[in-house]
Amino acid sequence: MLSLLPLLPLLIGCGMDVNLVKSIDEEVYETDEETDPDTTEPDTTTDPDDVEETPPVEEEQPGEEPEEEPVEEPEEEPVEEADPAPVDDCDDSSDLIYVLSRDDGRLYTFDPSTMDFTSLGRVDCGTSQSPGSMAVDRAGTAYVRYNDESVYSLDLTSMRCSATGYSDRRTGFGSFGMGYATDSATTWRDQLYVANDRSVGVLDPATWTLRELGRMPSQSELTGNADGELWAMLPLERIAELRQLDTTSGATLRTISLPGFPDPSSIDAFAFATWGGDFYLFVRSYGMGESTDVYRVTAAGAMTRVLDDVGFDVVGAGVSTCAPA
Repeated sequence: MLSLLPLLPLLIGCGMDVNLVKSIDEEVYETDEETDPDTTEPDTTTDPDDVEETPPVEEEQPGEEPEEEPVEEPEEEPVEEADPAPVDDCDDSSDLIYVLSRDDGRLYTFDPSTMDFTSLGRVDCGTSQSPGSMAVDRAGTAYVRYNDESVYSLDLTSMRCSATGYSDRRTGFGSFGMGYATDSATTWRDQLYVANDRSVGVLDPATWTLRELGRMPSQSELTGNADGELWAMLPLERIAELRQLDTTSGATLRTISLPGFPDPSSIDAFAFATWGGDFYLFVRSYGMGESTDVYRVTAAGAMTRVLDDVGFDVVGAGVSTCAPA
């Protein structure tokens, strides 16, 4: 959800050797023949004191069973308890896409099932700057970045807007697009991701600290879903593309090329959101009388322009992870 200036052009066998000792019992037989005295061998009777006593063998008493070693039961793996979402989760956030108009600062919902926009009113954050990007959380708060890199929070129910503690002077991140994605497909917990023209990171709205994850090749917008997927839109590449990013490293997991997308030099503003397994790209081209066109891209990569000139210029698109994935 970003507004651009024209110049953003691995068996081990284990053997065991066993030595077997064979014991042979020899029996001595007596005969009636006389022994030749000349051949009588010397007396080799052993001195009783030299005989080693063999320890007595303990006999098992009848009816006495040998003691058995106790068998230790294997420890059971701890069962992870489910992490239930709050009772009022998603109550204050629509499962539709929110879009923000640049010229009059109006906020709309966009319903992909009907292709209809519904105005929610004008956003007044008390700044003369133009909005540049937007993200929406599950609790019904939208975060809007303006062109001076300030970030405001917007209550989607009351439309009340207030400044946040975000400081670009502290982060040095510059202009960025943003979007929420859950940590995995089995949790409701999500994070706010941001991306500029060189990197992608995580921005914590509780502290407004930013942690960079990985590199990006050009200016991009972000969106995510409840399946733990984070996606980037890169319309300024030689061939525009969508990239699925690893939420821990920022590495590219999958790429969808978009041949036939508007030429990068003609793009004035763009925004991006996912809904119901498809992607919705809001693109405004330079030219008098031009307004935003809407493209739908399926998970298989098929792109269709579904709306021409909606009548206003979309510069921000946000969708919470409450939306269908």
